[in-house]
Amino acid sequence: MIKLHAEGRQSPRATIADMAWIEGHWIGDMPDGPVEHVLLSPRFGQLPGFVRALAPQNLAFYEIGVFAEIGNSLTLRVKHFTPELAGWEAQAAYIDRPLVDRDSTSFYFDGATFSRTGPDSFTVYFLNRSEGQERETLVIPFRRTSGPTRQSDGAPS
Repeated sequence: MIKLHAEGRQSPRATIADMAWIEGHWIGDMPDGPVEHVLLSPRFGQLPGFVRALAPQNLAFYEIGVFAEIGNSLTLRVKHFTPELAGWEAQAAYIDRPLVDRDSTSFYFDGATFSRTGPDSFTVYFLNRSEGQERETLVIPFRRTSGPTRQSDGAPS
């Protein structure tokens, strides 16, 4: 389910409206704990989102991302932060994942696939890399939620 960008390969045609289904509040299951993904409505060719990933006893990381129209296609730009808001990437840097392919249910960005599995569910397939080396593919199923509910520690359920 992972596809990688090949140098010189042209991205397929797509607009931000093609991904409007992903707008909303989502809860997913990562190996170390739950993850919240909130995606705002598309405006001016961009669909921004925020991720909060939780570990068993603490916050794991935050991520700010945006699906953006570039030319006649899409790209996914992301930036990661520690719970203290220290950036993982350099201050002016971000990860850019151009759209590699698409079909009736999936958008294949460089190393990250968003596959719609139902009207209120999708799965992310994410190629985890470290220092240029491919480590593993994370499979993260998400389900739509109406918003966070509180557990005793304040974490969403």
